[in-house]
Amino acid sequence: MKKIVFLCMLLMCVACRPSEPVMKSLDASDIVLCYAGGAGGCMFDIEYMNDYVWYKDRDGNPDWLFDGFLLLQIRDIGDGASEVAFDPGHKNKDGSILPAAAQADWMKLIDYYFEDGQCIDAIDKAVEEAAKILGAPPYKRQVVISIPNPIIYKQPLSKKGGTTYWGILDGKVTDFSKEEDRIAACRWFIDEVLERYGTGKWKHVELAGFYWITEETLDESPLLPEVSAYLHSKGYPLTWIPYFEAPGYDGWKDKGFDAAWYQPNYFFNDAIPYGRLETACRQAMENGMAMEIEFDERVLSEPEWGDRSYGYRLRDYMQAFIDSGVWEKCPLAYYQSGSAVRDMKCSSDVADRELYYDFCDFVAKRPYRNRVK
Repeated sequence: MKKIVFLCMLLMCVACRPSEPVMKSLDASDIVLCYAGGAGGCMFDIEYMNDYVWYKDRDGNPDWLFDGFLLLQIRDIGDGASEVAFDPGHKNKDGSILPAAAQADWMKLIDYYFEDGQCIDAIDKAVEEAAKILGAPPYKRQVVISIPNPIIYKQPLSKKGGTTYWGILDGKVTDFSKEEDRIAACRWFIDEVLERYGTGKWKHVELAGFYWITEETLDESPLLPEVSAYLHSKGYPLTWIPYFEAPGYDGWKDKGFDAAWYQPNYFFNDAIPYGRLETACRQAMENGMAMEIEFDERVLSEPEWGDRSYGYRLRDYMQAFIDSGVWEKCPLAYYQSGSAVRDMKCSSDVADRELYYDFCDFVAKRPYRNRVK
């Protein structure tokens, strides 16, 4: 009898024990980076998102385009006194290093990401409109939100301006010389995002993870492992996109990241040979990483910056990714500056339009996308 009672009590305890959160599955095949928020990053409305949610190929056939959206911001410049960086080392228009963003600046990002008609809401509405033509999407579009870096000093280069500039948590002034306060600030940001997301009723969009904004891991700070563990307790993965051979890139799992995309950094300097792409693809696959394609407005035949087109370098990415097997086997992320995809679409130049069609076909019709579907 005692055994029966004990077993009943044990079963009751197990039944009452809170279950572990189920980790969100970040399975979008093609994630576009959206530098959203701040004075220069508030263009992510429904009209903008339409051109990233779906497209028509050169024969007029519609198809879904990006199925993932990374909302991030590295700096807020353009409106004078509030010019700040969300990651140390980023510069103002005059070349000076920007001061660190404070709590109010972090909140401004969250406010914009969840603003009606912008970002997440704009993606949802754009998918709803596209569904009238394409039918209901086979799965939800996934959103990843970047966590700002809790920069220790207000003036990160000179290490001046104090370490208590950021804001107040639990009635106390935070001090970023203390690792526990930096960790607490990241937890605050995560909680604010999750609370805001929990109030939404989007039909076609889901929050699938968070992203770490800094592209290298130089120290042994407990910050990243603690942020990763906190996210896991909430059921969300932590993701990362290091630059080419960045410190710690090959040990990304040990830092607490659940997924990582690798930057070849080939597009921006025409002195870098094609072999960089082949090397980056090999390194990524050896380390279990996905890959990033990079381009900006210089893909245009009459580029906004410089005196010649870098469109051929975008074609190099596509060819190298196909030849290496990345196109077929791996998730991809896409850095396209502010609006390079839209600029190609809207260009009156035949070469730009052809590159647009080829690029969109590369995204939408690759075997890995079909596997996800």
